[in-house]
Amino acid sequence: MTKTTSHRAVLALVEAALMIALATVLDFLPPFYRFPQGGSVDLSMIPILLYCLRWGPKWSLGCCFVNGVLQYFLGGGIAISWQSMLLDYVVAYTLVFLCGFAAGKKLGWAWGTVLAGLGRWLSLTLSGALLWYMYMPESFLGLAMVNPWVYSALYNGVFILLVTVVNLVVLGLLQSSSTVRERILRKQ
Repeated sequence: MTKTTSHRAVLALVEAALMIALATVLDFLPPFYRFPQGGSVDLSMIPILLYCLRWGPKWSLGCCFVNGVLQYFLGGGIAISWQSMLLDYVVAYTLVFLCGFAAGKKLGWAWGTVLAGLGRWLSLTLSGALLWYMYMPESFLGLAMVNPWVYSALYNGVFILLVTVVNLVVLGLLQSSSTVRERILRKQ
């Protein structure tokens, strides 16, 4: 039986809703690490990345946009202006859809996760340098901070690097477990 276009659309929307709900629940769990000036390392991106890898960029764009809006409103988002709400949440999480370009590709789970991290990093770096610069400390990682662009790139780089590593580890484990399961099923 082949799925019609409308059936696929309904399936994509239902899966998006489920993955957004799961991401929201995971966001309420205590994070592995919470950064002092914003951001936390947790598992909330895993369901969204899985959705992106399954459905590609077309469907992922809407899913990631809705997730970004909900991250702000349900996740206790902090913003100093509407611009920071957009860049820190809506745009940053919407850019996770870039992961969808890796759907179906060899090692797509890995480089798709990296693309998603780079998209978020870009948006967060813009926000930090343009809007949050007044909170820049005098030093970061042992370096004197005088340029908000450098500080924002470093701060958000460390944050996104840690989030991306956690996502890669979890998706790698899921990938290897599904590969093992497929091998077991083929041998029977």
